Amino acid sequence: MKPGFLSAITQLILLLAVPLSFLPLVIYWCKRLAENKAYMIISIFWMINGLLYLPDIFHLNWYEPVTLRILMLYNLVDAPIICLMFYYAFGKKIFLQLILAFIVFEAAIIGWKGFNIDSNNIIIGIGSLLCLVLNIWGIRKSLKKVKQTADDIVLVFVFAGFIFYYGLIVDIILISRYLKLTFIQGDSIMLINYVAILVATVLISFGLFKYANPSKDYSSYQ
Repeated sequence: MKPGFLSAITQLILLLAVPLSFLPLVIYWCKRLAENKAYMIISIFWMINGLLYLPDIFHLNWYEPVTLRILMLYNLVDAPIICLMFYYAFGKKIFLQLILAFIVFEAAIIGWKGFNIDSNNIIIGIGSLLCLVLNIWGIRKSLKKVKQTADDIVLVFVFAGFIFYYGLIVDIILISRYLKLTFIQGDSIMLINYVAILVATVLISFGLFKYANPSKDYSSYQ
């Protein structure tokens, strides 16, 4: 693929992905879903992603020097946010224990390597793999239910979105950083990242829009 064409496609997907990152929050607000804390965490997660990538649309020069530092700081809370979502979705304390364990893991890695790219790559790699495994577990658990509630159906879409997102993130880390495949670098990595955000937010937003309701009784949809 020619560099100019790849750059144009990347910018186009970015223009779609960033606004869509705010859509779960808009749906959460408009449908008055405040009582469901899992939905709140999902909305906040994608809002933060939207804010992180918003300056990329406008190519803000002041943002470029601090981009890496901001992303490195965000990577520290990425996996804990997902664990918190699972805690509110399933109410199991093991997810709070996972948050604590992951924070200890992060502290150990930073203590060992310092707060830099090397330590951040390890943290985001293990964190993304953890999130991928959790969402695969979540979607299997939700689909196994004989009688699904509205929340169960929403979570199926949420887990599917996150599986797509973290699946591609893990692939990016594996291919570009460890397998050292040079044909997947630069704009190619950003394109994959933006596509992951785009597809994930579309799936999650559809689930929230179609099935989420302050009432947990799915019979109202029949």
